[in-house]
Amino acid sequence: MLKTIDIILVALMVTAAAWTFKVKYEAESLEAQVASFDRKAQLERETISLLDADWSLLNQPDRLQRLAEAFKGDLALEPVQPQQIIEPEELPAVPIDIVPSPTASLGGYAEASKTKVR
Repeated sequence: MLKTIDIILVALMVTAAAWTFKVKYEAESLEAQVASFDRKAQLERETISLLDADWSLLNQPDRLQRLAEAFKGDLALEPVQPQQIIEPEELPAVPIDIVPSPTASLGGYAEASKTKVR
């Protein structure tokens, strides 16, 4: 009887050790994945920061004014006149929903886009 209990306890300890070993390596694997995602997120933040800086440089009013003057003949740019500004209701076409509703069918949108776009 005592040998049977000893064998059962040894088997339990081996099973617990194997389970602990498995959990440890799963946790290390998940930690490596989190570190990888953190590196990717940091790279994306740096890229966004660079693109924001580039956008700011490209949209400087002095630069845009120089470009408008340099290409005035090619683009035929003229200042906006007050009568050119209209309200959305004055537009000739009825606006189309860009994001379809979850209940709408694809066929309905295909037909709606054909009828609304001129």
